[in-house]
Amino acid sequence: MNLFDSLQQQDGQWPDVIRQLLPRTHAVDRDALRIWFGLWPLPWHALAQNPASRPQFEKFYQVNGAYRLLDQVDTSHEFLYGHRYWAVVKAAIGTARGGTDLRETVEAVAQASQAPAEFSLAMAAIGLMTLRQTGWDGWESPANAEAAKAVTNRVTARGHPADQVLRSRASDFAPSLGERLRGKRSTPRVICEEQTADGWFPLIPSQHITTAAELDKRPHHLRDPRCYEGMGIIPVDCRSGACGTCWVGVLGGQEKLSEITPFERQRMDYFGYFDAPGLDTESSRPLLRLACQAQAFGSVSIVIPPWNAVWGRSRRERAGEDATITL
Repeated sequence: MNLFDSLQQQDGQWPDVIRQLLPRTHAVDRDALRIWFGLWPLPWHALAQNPASRPQFEKFYQVNGAYRLLDQVDTSHEFLYGHRYWAVVKAAIGTARGGTDLRETVEAVAQASQAPAEFSLAMAAIGLMTLRQTGWDGWESPANAEAAKAVTNRVTARGHPADQVLRSRASDFAPSLGERLRGKRSTPRVICEEQTADGWFPLIPSQHITTAAELDKRPHHLRDPRCYEGMGIIPVDCRSGACGTCWVGVLGGQEKLSEITPFERQRMDYFGYFDAPGLDTESSRPLLRLACQAQAFGSVSIVIPPWNAVWGRSRRERAGEDATITL
């Protein structure tokens, strides 16, 4: 059976497959795997795939940013340690055959890649879900491949062992010996790009994450048009939980964040961000948060999604009920 055709028939198997893979995935990628599926859930793909009018769709669902996985086939997972094995996993997917058992397909791809199973299983699952959402037409985009090469080179250049990356998450910035002699102390921080040495900003304990981000005045708006000049690396539009722009995934340091409030939980449901399988949305500190509502009491490591929208159940039901809305 054609691999893509079989994947289209296996949507219901994904939650169980993710749960089965987690214990076999290295701790450095365990939460990252669940976050990735939270950033690219099938319900969102089904909604955004082929609207009759894309401008009308984007306006109604208040979509902003790079929201199509089709344009990020090779880069959407760069925050996983296992991304460095993407080339061999992608090649294995290209020669894989479809079947009736999704878990067996994931395992076959991981084995064929010859990469360590504790990383390749997660990357195989991500790759297969990517193919499920993009189809073969978007699989071999030259632009995607070039972007992937740049990301992979940046990731492997830092070359830290997985256990060291895991330890560095949610760790304070340690000043050099000279700085310590001059009285500089360790600084709590929010790591937002583990692949780069300066991919973080300082934090005053008890700050909301967006408040800390605003003190970082580097020109992040030149890279992400959702950001405003001088407002930090996390896109924001309101700071009150009203817009849903500042959602983030928490890679490390969950225990250093404030517990989610009923208000934040209600807003996450409203935006649709809790509609992904595999997430423990009932946790007091879930993996997906609104950065304007989450206070950090120590260093944390986060992922900034490349898009935001308001696509929760109430918004989808309104689109289905109102005959004047043409999406």
